[in-house]
This record gives sequence, structure tokens and C-alpha cells, in this order.
Amino acid sequence: MFGFLIFNGERPDIALENGTLCGGLHCGDCFQYYDEGWTDVRLEYMDGWILVHGQVYQEIVYGTQVKI
Repeated sequence: MFGFLIFNGERPDIALENGTLCGGLHCGDCFQYYDEGWTDVRLEYMDGWILVHGQVYQEIVYGTQVKI
């Protein structure tokens, strides 16, 4: 299922293509993030919300397409 990564109050969330929200993401949640191709990432919190891919830490770009 496709959606877009958004910031919803206190935490990231995914607005799905059918208009519903996932209900808020938590540390450890995994999904695919589109950044020049689909990348498997995990959500974590370190002085702010970040995405982790292996040993690479990446700042979140809200509005980016995701797959769950």
C-alpha cells in the first residue's frame, strides 16, 4: 500500500492513498521510503525523528512517498 510520510502532531504518520492515516508511527516501525529508488528504512528518534537504513541515518523529508 502506498502513501506519503507526514508529521501529525507529535510523531510521523503515513497518509495512505485512500485518505486514511496509519495512526502514528513509532520507533522501530519499518517501511519503504522513496529516495532515488525504494529503500527499506526503520523509524527511530535521536534528537528528532530519523530514518535508518543499515548504518546510515537520514533526515526525514515529509511528503515523500512510502510503501507499507
